[in-house]
Amino acid sequence: MLSLVVLIGAVALPPPIRNGLLAVPQDVHIGRQVVELRRSLIARTRGVKLVLFVRGRDALGIDDTNVIQDFEASVPHGSVNAFLSGSDGEELSLTHSDYIFYRGHMGLVLTEVSPAQRGDRYRHLELDAKIPLQNVRFVWLDRAGRRLDDVQPTL
Repeated sequence: MLSLVVLIGAVALPPPIRNGLLAVPQDVHIGRQVVELRRSLIARTRGVKLVLFVRGRDALGIDDTNVIQDFEASVPHGSVNAFLSGSDGEELSLTHSDYIFYRGHMGLVLTEVSPAQRGDRYRHLELDAKIPLQNVRFVWLDRAGRRLDDVQPTL
């Protein structure tokens, strides 16, 4: 175990999460962008959410004194949409509908729009953003499961 800790520190890799995959923040650009997933996202019930925790405040011009108000003004509702698709043609659309603030991190909550041809496993994630976001970590929330999963982009 000690050799693993030394190896991770020596190569400056982020530590693995519970399931052994790496959760690495990435930038979101204006327009359509594909996020390559290392494993499928599972949606057991309606009400799934994709949370985008934004760690890069500088590009949004957020002041440390009014973080909540500045963040909500900088990133209005509907500024980011996500489209998931499965291998059998299932589709799921999510849109930015709420905000979350957790331990000093600012986040966008994307919620399910309409479950047309809804499946339970999604292998492809595409984002459509109207504003750029820096250093974003993706978190998948499934209400039926007791797990909170990081979205695993390929490196």
